[in-house]
Amino acid sequence: MRRNFHRPTRADRKGFTLMELLLVMAILVIMASMVTFAFLNIQKNAQSDACLSQINTLENACISYKLQVGRFPNSLDDLFTQPAGLSARQWRGPYLNEAVPNDPWGNPYNYGPDEANNRVFIASPGPDGQQGSADDVPEPAQ
Repeated sequence: MRRNFHRPTRADRKGFTLMELLLVMAILVIMASMVTFAFLNIQKNAQSDACLSQINTLENACISYKLQVGRFPNSLDDLFTQPAGLSARQWRGPYLNEAVPNDPWGNPYNYGPDEANNRVFIASPGPDGQQGSADDVPEPAQ
């Protein structure tokens, strides 16, 4: 009597091999890491854009202050709170809808009026909180 041994074919097999499962898992991990890095880059750019927008708003408020008072504010807080020595008629503020915010990383903005050149310097120390480093907003001049 002759026995036929039936070798299982691909169609007969049920489920996946361990190697196939590991390959799919590796592909999923690679794809997830790519998405994570892309998301972190998008978030970093969004924070820098928000910071630039806040700086632009603060600069415009400083210009409005100067047009009304005749000089730039001594500090950014003078845009929201009437400084001592100025009457309400002179000040005519507030020049911001709310108190001066911190930058998107929680640091206060650096402010310096430049009366000689009729402009103000407002900058954020960036994520590291250290003024003068490469991640400052706006980026330091080279």
